[in-house]
Amino acid sequence: MKNILVILPNLRICNGVAAYIMNYFRHIDHSEIHMDFAVLRDIPSPYYEDIKKNGGKVFVMPSPKNMPAYCKKIKEIYKNGSYDIIHCNVVNSSVPYLYYAKKLGIKARILHSHATKSAEVKWKEIRNNFITPMALRNANVYFSCSEMAGDYLFNGSPYTVIKNALDLNCFKIDLNKREIMRRDMNLSDKFVVGTVGRLAHQKNPFFALDVFKEVLKNKSDAVYLWAGSGPLDNEAREYAEKIGISDKVLFLGSREDIVDLYQAMDVFFLPSLYEGLPVVGIEAQACGLPVVLADTITKEMKITDNVDYISLDAPKAQWAEALIKYNDFVRADTKQQIIDSGYEISAAARRLEKLYLQLG
Repeated sequence: MKNILVILPNLRICNGVAAYIMNYFRHIDHSEIHMDFAVLRDIPSPYYEDIKKNGGKVFVMPSPKNMPAYCKKIKEIYKNGSYDIIHCNVVNSSVPYLYYAKKLGIKARILHSHATKSAEVKWKEIRNNFITPMALRNANVYFSCSEMAGDYLFNGSPYTVIKNALDLNCFKIDLNKREIMRRDMNLSDKFVVGTVGRLAHQKNPFFALDVFKEVLKNKSDAVYLWAGSGPLDNEAREYAEKIGISDKVLFLGSREDIVDLYQAMDVFFLPSLYEGLPVVGIEAQACGLPVVLADTITKEMKITDNVDYISLDAPKAQWAEALIKYNDFVRADTKQQIIDSGYEISAAARRLEKLYLQLG
């Protein structure tokens, strides 16, 4: 059996990195692979119970502002865990994990790229660009969620793409659930645009709200659902109020019924400033939704024919037009397309297991 410590920012519902790793965790062979988790922030989540049921532990780290305590905790976890592999899904906070893993003789030290930018604000980007070379030196295995994210971080060094795969028994068209959700949310006669993601700078929420205001000029019956919370929770609500559309926007916060929310939507909207490969875009397509997204996002995300890439420099009216064209869209089963693209979790989990077993 391989003992693996997975390092994540947090286990928040609606966090793409957490969703990616938990999809694999639920389908990996736990008789062959044991996984524990270290999280940088303790955010309540049903994922904790899933991990516990399968024999895993979750270590909540002290604040990195107290670096001596932070490093002491890392060494304590390593010495008590007998880990063969460290799978680090953070870059800016990865250096002490990878450094002590190397120093203590942990043979496989994975650094996993999930983005195409090192930070949301400039000063953090400068800091992280200084830190990243140290992380790269102490890692000896490189994973990435996409070619765009891998090319960005690893700068010509070889890496393996680990696809953000899904359980297609969960993510699929469910017209009965669609009817129930739309009725219960008073959306039965509405044109529903939806976004799933943190309310954070990366996801470009103020731009998204401006685009939706353009949608309302031509579709007064439109409603915008945003599932997910983040540092811009209050500012986004205030901005929707300021531009006069707050009665048409539902900020839903972090939700456990994301699959059901996809059923309620008519089109999925993701104008992110940058992404690695957003798992929510794959989820939406698996549920039969058309997707309108920024051309900053990797083309690897386009699995079905109904995915439109728009430039963030394009007029907001053009974005609105791209969304509205799906007003009368009829969903079709996309399961085989998802499988053929390598995003079905059972097969993807077998591939990851094989990689883990070859390491360490």
